[in-house]
Amino acid sequence: MEFVVHSYCLKGARQEPLLPPVTLTPTSLTLTVAELIRLTVAEQIAALSVQHWLAHVSVREVLDRQYLSERDILQQASEGAVVMPQPSASPDLDVGVEVERALKGFETRAFRVLHNGVMLQRLDESIELSPPSSLAFIRLVPLIGG
Repeated sequence: MEFVVHSYCLKGARQEPLLPPVTLTPTSLTLTVAELIRLTVAEQIAALSVQHWLAHVSVREVLDRQYLSERDILQQASEGAVVMPQPSASPDLDVGVEVERALKGFETRAFRVLHNGVMLQRLDESIELSPPSSLAFIRLVPLIGG
């Protein structure tokens, strides 16, 4: 069964998307808040990595097509084929480190997790997922002056 987790940033009275929504397929319908955070952060990193890699590749292809010099083309042709340079791999994020940051962020109330509109309080708190469960991560931004 699939569940979508939305992430928002509260700025005053506005809610703005913080990260793209991610779809989770948990192996169990009973999770702790910590397990939900682990699954969500791993999916967010995967989604962001693909999104940014595709954007990087697209930009790289356009630039390479536009600016591949005639000399480069002639040199490559003499070697048998003209090819575009391969984009460099972006640095991998350590999912474990990012999960730990998220768990600490939850504990320090940097963000909150809501399940069906109910704010969850503890990492060891159990939640029962069932369609149509609503899951949201809310990033809290302090107002200026306190």
